[in-house]
Amino acid sequence: MEEKRYTISEASELLELESHVLRYWEEELNLNIPRNEMGHRYYTNNEIDIFKKIKDFKNQGLQLKAIKSALDNLNKNNENYSLEITNNSQVNIANPNDEKVKKFQIMIRNLFKEALIEYNRIFKEELKEELKHDLREEISSQIKTIELNHELKEKERYRKLDEAIREVQNMRKESAVAVTAKKPWYKQVFGR
Repeated sequence: MEEKRYTISEASELLELESHVLRYWEEELNLNIPRNEMGHRYYTNNEIDIFKKIKDFKNQGLQLKAIKSALDNLNKNNENYSLEITNNSQVNIANPNDEKVKKFQIMIRNLFKEALIEYNRIFKEELKEELKHDLREEISSQIKTIELNHELKEKERYRKLDEAIREVQNMRKESAVAVTAKKPWYKQVFGR
């Protein structure tokens, strides 16, 4: 007997979900949805049941990452970290002393700790880079200001030096003219 196949639109009607939601969940949860010879998706009762469980998980407020983890654990039948799923698709955490709950809490605590450590490392790196950048800009700005002040002082010094040289040259010319004017005419002509 051949199993009933549903198109994506039929499956979305059965599940009361939009077809793009089914495609999104398929991609995000890495679900293997069979395809026909033309490459179109088709859904069997097995896939419909999986999507019903996913929908129930979403209605309970679980995120796709948690759902993916639960589905992976269900598929692997991993006893160490599997979430216990009851008949009405709820997670059983009634007994906090249960070994599975303790392992799950330890796993969550370790994940949170690793995430905080990684966040702190990234934050420190970003802060260090930002401080380096700001420090470089500040030093560069101060160096430019110092160089500009030095350049202005040098220009002023050379201007004053140039003025002093011209003044000395003018005084020499004036004294040469004055000396020449004081010589008697015959010394000027004969050079004696």
